[in-house]
Amino acid sequence: MVSSPASTTTKSAHSTELAERGWKLVTELQADGKIDTVQVPLTTEEFLHPQEGFHLPNSTFHDDIAGHAKDILTRRYANNPTVGVYRDLLVEWDIPGQKDHCPDTFVAFGISNKEQNRSKFIVANEGVRPAFVLEVVSPRYRKEDREIKVTQYARTKVQEYIIVDRRRQKGEWVEEVLGYRLTKGIYQPITPDSEGRIYCETVGLLMSLKSGCLVIEDANTGERLLSSLELESTNQELESTNQELESTNQELESTNQELESTNQELESTNQELESTNQELAALLEQYRERFGELPDKE
Repeated sequence: MVSSPASTTTKSAHSTELAERGWKLVTELQADGKIDTVQVPLTTEEFLHPQEGFHLPNSTFHDDIAGHAKDILTRRYANNPTVGVYRDLLVEWDIPGQKDHCPDTFVAFGISNKEQNRSKFIVANEGVRPAFVLEVVSPRYRKEDREIKVTQYARTKVQEYIIVDRRRQKGEWVEEVLGYRLTKGIYQPITPDSEGRIYCETVGLLMSLKSGCLVIEDANTGERLLSSLELESTNQELESTNQELESTNQELESTNQELESTNQELESTNQELESTNQELAALLEQYRERFGELPDKE
């Protein structure tokens, strides 16, 4: 497993370079004869083919995008024991001379022992290779992510390679999701649809970048898939709404009980009025029997 940079106590400029280029720890002999462990920026070759213990470049954007993709893909295949979704896991290829890669997120179909703890995805042992790879462009290695890896992932027979890139250009953000699909051993660019979405055939998803957020939709239903945090927030809102509805229902029930009580009181009053009217009618009849009809009013 390759990790992202930890905080350092070095000077600001050096820290920035380490964060942007990634780093590894090496031991150096100091002038006083002491051996010290220092952080050394990764070379381009080390970025492309990292080893265990290397710290690859990272940022909040990079982490959010890769994490969002990993989260949604993991839940999408949660009940499928033959599909593995991995992040920042070294891949050892079964091609002579091909060095390891460490995709930000990848999906492999047809695996065994899904719950096995893996420190490395060894293609020869797994019997399958990553079918879907997603990389978030590292600004210091834009050419490597957008050009060199295209050639290398095609050589390793990754069926689809998706690239997420966000950069400043003339004071404005330029957001892109690029895709390549393997056709007869050659990568062909995936043409975005009218909404700028890339169709990822291997996982049945549409992907686009909007305001710095990766939007993932089900290609069959068009439904936007939510992350675990978004689902939790939605569930909390639904729970809050349900509580409000329950409170409203209780208020309505209380009001209905009050109305029922009022109706019972009215019914009782009507019965009393009816009884009084009957008594008055009886008295009037008795009067008529004794004295005749009531005199007309003048």
